[in-house]
Amino acid sequence: MDADFQELVAQLRRWHGRRQVRDGLLWLPKGLLAGLVVAVVAATVARLRPLLDNQQLVYVAVGAALAGLLVGLLVVLGRRASLLERARFADRQFGLKERAGTAVEIHEGALTVPPEMARLQLEDTVTAVSHVDTARQFPLQINRRDWFFLLIFASLLLLFVLLPNPQETALKKARAVQQTIAEQIENLEALQEEIKQNDGLTEEQQQELLQPIEDALQDLQAGDVSQEQAIATLSEAEADLRQLAADNSTGDLQQRLQEAGQPLSENSAGQALGQSLQAGDLFGAASAAAQLADDLPALSPDEQQALADDLAATAVSLQGVDDQLAQQLADAAQALQNGDVAAAQQALQDASGTLQQRAQENAAGQQAQSAAGEVGNGRQEIAQAGQTGQGQQGQETAQGSQTGQGQGQGQGQGDGTGQGQGQGEGQGQGQGAVQGAGGEQGEGTGGPGPGGGHAENVFVPEVRDLSGEQGVDVELPAECAANPANCGALLSETPTEFGVEGSTVPYNQVFGDYRNAASEALSGDYIPLGMKGYIRDYFSSLEP
Repeated sequence: MDADFQELVAQLRRWHGRRQVRDGLLWLPKGLLAGLVVAVVAATVARLRPLLDNQQLVYVAVGAALAGLLVGLLVVLGRRASLLERARFADRQFGLKERAGTAVEIHEGALTVPPEMARLQLEDTVTAVSHVDTARQFPLQINRRDWFFLLIFASLLLLFVLLPNPQETALKKARAVQQTIAEQIENLEALQEEIKQNDGLTEEQQQELLQPIEDALQDLQAGDVSQEQAIATLSEAEADLRQLAADNSTGDLQQRLQEAGQPLSENSAGQALGQSLQAGDLFGAASAAAQLADDLPALSPDEQQALADDLAATAVSLQGVDDQLAQQLADAAQALQNGDVAAAQQALQDASGTLQQRAQENAAGQQAQSAAGEVGNGRQEIAQAGQTGQGQQGQETAQGSQTGQGQGQGQGQGDGTGQGQGQGEGQGQGQGAVQGAGGEQGEGTGGPGPGGGHAENVFVPEVRDLSGEQGVDVELPAECAANPANCGALLSETPTEFGVEGSTVPYNQVFGDYRNAASEALSGDYIPLGMKGYIRDYFSSLEP
């Protein structure tokens, strides 16, 4: 009896395995199809907005397909059927009329029957099971509709992977921009540490320099920052830092120190102070001035008088550049000439404090200028991020027959007679052929006066001869006819002969007005954020 029952159990196990194969043929394609549908949807979205490139799409497709297969496999293998459940399935599938289920229930003790009846029932069940045609009564089939859709979605996915994605360029640019923004965040954090470690700055100066950087970091770290917003943020920080550099600039003082320190450098008592001034070492000059104040009582009257003369000469050199320092040195010289050593010491101590302050201002200005340069470079990197081809701007050269020439960032020659060199100098007047590095040619008009070195790309309107045009008569009030000067600047102007229309206003005199007007416009909200940086760069490049 046990042998017959083991034979029944073995057959039920085989039928259960065949059932799992049948379910696998049905569920695994469904799971794979679900994964491919997800991948196709992702591919479609990726072509409507910058989401995934083709390589990432392959990864998504493979992952989704494997996930679908895994889900289908879990559905198939997750069904745990007991021996009684397998027997009842066999009864339903093969028409055994509950023979297998009854045999299992009798064997497990769920039904109590006489042993002889149990033996006969089991023999009848085994006989019925042996006559089952498994292949005919339990065929393995596939769902053709699932495989049809599976083929369609697989083909669509293959097309999405092989065909170029129109959003890939925008996607790469967006990723490049975000990567560049992340790099600039790191640079700003490093710049923060650099400012904090600068011992030449006071705590107040450090806070002033750190404020624009901290504001920029806060905006950039806000998340989901566009390229235009990042450019505008860094442009604002750069402008604030450049303003701080200008406010703390000691450029005029530095240029005058060489001359101002000359008299003291030749004086034995004031040599250290004079040499520090000539070297532009304001911190050293502050220390030297304090030391000189301490050494005054030890000087002889003749040495004090000689020192007074040299201090007075230094004070004269600094007048108009740093009046406060000049006055303090002049007070020290006057006190020495009057024999008041204590007053001279106090004046030199005051001068030492002023030099210390100027040294800190100079350090702050240099730090602000350096920080502004780094922020400006970061802004340009963000503006250029994601660009596959960078345009190159060539310098233009204009040439013609002339007797003068001008040289600046660009070079120009014309039929004029002026000569100048440097960033602020310009071109002679006349006509000349213009040829850029890109190979374009045309006719350019030279303009007189300084400033042409930065204006090689500035459009100059064609001069029109209006001498033959019919004018319009305007009736003026009698008082204007008698005294035009009282009727405004326009009526007091004198006519200009044709051929001398060119302006003779120096370039560096009018540039400030244009720059200030641009700065005021940049503070308005009507200029797009992404354009403010370009406008600021444009006027920076025109700086005389």
